[in-house]
Amino acid sequence: MANQATTIYKVTGTQKAVSNLWNTLQRMEVNSRNIWLDDLAKHYGIDYQKKHISVRGHIYWAEYEEDEDTSLLSFETETAWDACNDLFFEINRLLDDELSISYRCCECGCEVYYTHDEGDYFPEECCVSASDEPFEDCCDDVYGTIGEAIREWTSKTGIEQGERTDEQMMDFINEYEYEDDDTYFYIRTFTFE
Repeated sequence: MANQATTIYKVTGTQKAVSNLWNTLQRMEVNSRNIWLDDLAKHYGIDYQKKHISVRGHIYWAEYEEDEDTSLLSFETETAWDACNDLFFEINRLLDDELSISYRCCECGCEVYYTHDEGDYFPEECCVSASDEPFEDCCDDVYGTIGEAIREWTSKTGIEQGERTDEQMMDFINEYEYEDDDTYFYIRTFTFE
C-alpha cells in the first residue's frame, strides 16, 4: 500500500480557464464524492500512460471563489507517494497555459514536504507529525515558523530550548527518545520550489 500524500492546490488565472476546471469538477460531483484523477485525465483527453503522468489518487474537496479581480479554485488531493502535479500542468497546457498553480505537498511516511507558491498562499515553514501522550495525534499540522513548532513541543514536554538555536532544537526534538515507542513529534521543514 502506498503512502498517502496530501496536497493543497490554489489555482488562479483567467476567469475562463479557472471556471473551466471548476465546472468540470462540479460536473464530476466534487464534494459529493471523490474525483479520481484518472477520470479527470480522461475528461481532458490526456493519455496519462503514454505521457507517464501519475494519476494515482483523487480530489476529495474543492471550492471556488470569484470577485471582480480574481478567480481562485482551491482543492485537495490524496495521492500515492507524491503529488500528481504533472496532471495539473498538462490540464493547464490544454487550457492555453492560463492557470497559475500553487501547491503544498505533505507526505509524512517518506518525509516529502514541499511548496510551490505563485501567490502568497503557503507561507508556513514546517509541518509537525505527532502521536501519543503528551501530544495530540496529528499528521502534518502546519506551523508558520519552526519556532512555533518548537514552542509547542517545549510546552508539552516541559523541556526548555535553552541556548540551542532553532535548528539545533529541531534536531534535538526529531531525535528525542521517549519512554513509549509509539510517542513521537517530528518537525519537517518545507522545501520551497
